[in-house]
Amino acid sequence: MKKLLIRLLPTHCYLMLRWYDFKLNRKNSFNKIQALRSVDDESTGGYLPFDKAKAIFVHIPKCAGISVNKALFGSIAGGHTTLDQYINVFPPAQFQSYFRFSFVRNPWDRVVSAYCFLQKGGINKWDADFYEKEIKPFGSFEDFVKGWLKPENLTKHHHFKPQYLYLIDKYDKVTVDYIAYFENIEEDFKTIAKRIGVKNTLAKNNAVNRADYRSFYNDETREIVAEVYKKDIALFHYNFAGVESTVRKLKL
Repeated sequence: MKKLLIRLLPTHCYLMLRWYDFKLNRKNSFNKIQALRSVDDESTGGYLPFDKAKAIFVHIPKCAGISVNKALFGSIAGGHTTLDQYINVFPPAQFQSYFRFSFVRNPWDRVVSAYCFLQKGGINKWDADFYEKEIKPFGSFEDFVKGWLKPENLTKHHHFKPQYLYLIDKYDKVTVDYIAYFENIEEDFKTIAKRIGVKNTLAKNNAVNRADYRSFYNDETREIVAEVYKKDIALFHYNFAGVESTVRKLKL
């Protein structure tokens, strides 16, 4: 019933309720987040670059986000903050007026990318510890997919978290304005850069050299990924080979 009532609210009213609920009832967290709106540092993930550009980048892990962030904002602005969390960062008027965008990636490719990235040590101690505890015991990619890649495990590490969870708020009220595709990264990056007035080019960061993702799968493991990430596959129009069609904005 609560979700139904919220769905009936005008979007601006909904955002106002979310904003003031967080501001009044979680004051310490609110103040810490607002402090990050004055931060523009290459390594800290502050939110000031988004205010300057009047744009919000929702960085989904393993979708070239570090390269995109550095090219557009000169830092890792925002980190892996979800769209739902950004509702608590920016006042409603700004949240609605800012250009909100993200990059998505073929789920079969993204799983392989995350697996190989963590296998090589990841980017910090948390990544390395996660690999040692959760992934290494399975021995092979096939065993990992068959033994670990289950719905109850996906949120244990943000690299495996379904992409739609980054792009839709918890009440299905708001989403991004533009969805870019990893598979079309050069052209989509140019579109976004032009939209926010940036002339930089895109460089590659944290890329891992490996075989084509399709070579990692057999029929069984391919179907497991299809089932586990079925919502991502449906929303973003993917199939095992690539993109069926590109949808730039999600329908809620």
